[in-house]
Amino acid sequence: MLTHKDIENTDKIETMRMALYNEEVLYEYETIEHQYLGYFAGIGFFSVMSWMLYDFSQDMLDTGGVVAFSLLTIFMTLFFIFFGSADIKRIYKFTKNGILTEQADVVPEYAYQCIRMIGRVGVVVCLVAVVFVGPMAFVGAGASALLSFKLVNFRLKPMMFETLYFEESVIIKSSKANYVSILPNADLLVSGNGFISNGKNINQIFNTLREFYPNGHFYEVEEEDDIYSHYKYKEFLHPMDQD
Repeated sequence: MLTHKDIENTDKIETMRMALYNEEVLYEYETIEHQYLGYFAGIGFFSVMSWMLYDFSQDMLDTGGVVAFSLLTIFMTLFFIFFGSADIKRIYKFTKNGILTEQADVVPEYAYQCIRMIGRVGVVVCLVAVVFVGPMAFVGAGASALLSFKLVNFRLKPMMFETLYFEESVIIKSSKANYVSILPNADLLVSGNGFISNGKNINQIFNTLREFYPNGHFYEVEEEDDIYSHYKYKEFLHPMDQD
């Protein structure tokens, strides 16, 4: 566990941070955060682009332009729906010296397949358009082919975050928001963290933190805003210089 004496010891902090990946996992919790904004964004984008396509196709776009515009509309709409509204899965792994947080979007496999298929369809459509439009359609075919190759192995990678235990920290749980905040009494970003839960295991996470923070200041509040207005949180947010 880090102490005030370690604040300036960047080598020790970095060594401990990287060592977390090789330490034994003592406790592990998985949470899911649901997202819905992407559905509204996708519907709004599709509506606007459909209106623009209808308006422009009257006298501004040729066949190739209509195809490209349509593919862009479909691609971005699906992207907003599948990826903008993907649930967020977080796995919290507690080790003896810190916590590893793995965060990834939960995207179904058929969404990846759909995105890849759009690029391949673009190649076929543009090649067929050559017969009716002429050699200039090869420009669209080349772009679609490049997009298709880029999307063949397209997959979102999980993000990893490290948190090192700090001897003097305030840990506050919001019961309504199912959220736990950790704030060290020091200017150490690597020792701050927040736990988002679906409500099923937030109490387990909170009780597990008690085990790893024997000198921690633990509080429970109702709303998430109550965390940031808590007197102890404000005190640790601007820590005094330690001797």
